[in-house]
Amino acid sequence: MEEDPVLSRIGQFGRWQAKTISVVQLVGFFTAWQMLSVSFLVPEIDYWCSPPGLEIPVGENVNWTSWTSPWVVENNKTVLDHCNMFDHQYTTSTKLSDVDQSPIIECSRWDYARDVFPESVVSQFNLVCGNDKWRSLSQSIYMFGIMVGAVGSGLLSDRFGRKKVTLAASVGILAFGVGVSFSPSMAVFTFLRWCIAVCGISMFTCGYVYCMEIVGGQWSTFIGIGLEFPWALGYMSLPLVAWIFPSWTHLQLAISVPVLILVILLAIPGLVPESPRWLLVRGHTDQAEAILDKAEKMNGNKKKEILPEIKTKNVPKSNESQSSTVFDLFKTPSIRRSTLIMYYLWFTNSFVYYGLTLNSGSLIPGDLHTNFVIGGALEILAYILTILAFLYVGRRISISVSMLIGGIALLIIPTVSSITAKAVLSQLGKFAITGSFAMVYVYAAEIFPTVVRNVGVGSASMFARVGSIIAPYIGRELGRESPAAPVIIFGVTSVLAGIVVLLLPETRNTKLADTIVEG
Repeated sequence: MEEDPVLSRIGQFGRWQAKTISVVQLVGFFTAWQMLSVSFLVPEIDYWCSPPGLEIPVGENVNWTSWTSPWVVENNKTVLDHCNMFDHQYTTSTKLSDVDQSPIIECSRWDYARDVFPESVVSQFNLVCGNDKWRSLSQSIYMFGIMVGAVGSGLLSDRFGRKKVTLAASVGILAFGVGVSFSPSMAVFTFLRWCIAVCGISMFTCGYVYCMEIVGGQWSTFIGIGLEFPWALGYMSLPLVAWIFPSWTHLQLAISVPVLILVILLAIPGLVPESPRWLLVRGHTDQAEAILDKAEKMNGNKKKEILPEIKTKNVPKSNESQSSTVFDLFKTPSIRRSTLIMYYLWFTNSFVYYGLTLNSGSLIPGDLHTNFVIGGALEILAYILTILAFLYVGRRISISVSMLIGGIALLIIPTVSSITAKAVLSQLGKFAITGSFAMVYVYAAEIFPTVVRNVGVGSASMFARVGSIIAPYIGRELGRESPAAPVIIFGVTSVLAGIVVLLLPETRNTKLADTIVEG
């Protein structure tokens, strides 16, 4: 086996890697806060038409105020139409006989249930009735921002370095995150959230690739999956932050200001240096040598100078010295096959994961805060099992089995009649996809060569975003027409992914490819 120019110097894992990764791993925690906070910033809350003439206290819905709105039939049920109201002067009379004879006009003022969320984006910008479209539009734009950031950050970090882009993205999250809390309109809120999405995925992807480039052997599994734990902890802790800061502006500040900690740590000289593997591939041998010297001393390894042939090998001499692009992922048959399969794996995992998550309310009903804690706990369990599978089985087989189990479980759902059985199978499917989603991060970082690693992982993440955008239409819209159709589609795509992944090479305990030819 050819000697690895980085790991042969510093070892597969040591004090230097532990120190560095302990800082970089914070990217997952803060990214989770920003991405998942929309559930608390823009929650589903009760609202009602509250005409100005009534002068009802904020948040109070007195029974007789239901006379302010007409009744309509929805899904064979008679309900109040909170988007319209009677055009009536309530200061002169509140008798029902007088009110219901008045013409109907569009409601001009709404109020909201404020027991859990005293003030939310929904209540501040009245995201109901005609403005309800902003809910889905803002989330679609956020996902588009993730797509932009996934590809853009890959190109930038392959050219300028992993640390520089991670630091710049963290500064962006801090600035835009604080800015969101002062949004004067929904349009500004949506734009700034788009900026957070670009920076958030950039910070997470670059930080992830950085960590994977400085470890090897079994530690690739521990660190690769272990970096998902900060995400799960962010997932679990977010409801606590939202409970402490129920007002959306305070919550947004609470999840943004702490990013300053990461910015400071990354800015401290020498605490988190540039990736030595990236430096070698880009031809910055002297800088890589200085970093590897310090790492060797901290890890207690015997100093070993980079061999001339390794130096020559890792200094790009051809087109690979130029900035890598997405087109480089299709240069050779081998890397082209790996790229296409990896794109499908990322698409499917995101597609199925978010498709099931959006319909989890019927499986885990109850308080939003409690459900978030449960969801984060289940992800931690899935990550633990993933580590064990990677250690004793390998990447390819583990992903294949996980996706096959998830897909088959979903395909069985339409064949059973028991509600309990459907719930168990749905949870099993989601649990398996959660594990495989974590696995593809590690697998992708090992499949793509160093010169195109960030472009590969970033562009694959873009396909994951496509899956997450499509998922609501399959899970909700198609589900209304045929409840069985969504789980069948999710199941088939999962099973197919579990089969095609077997066409990829196994990367367990192998040297990471540096060049496109090696990939």
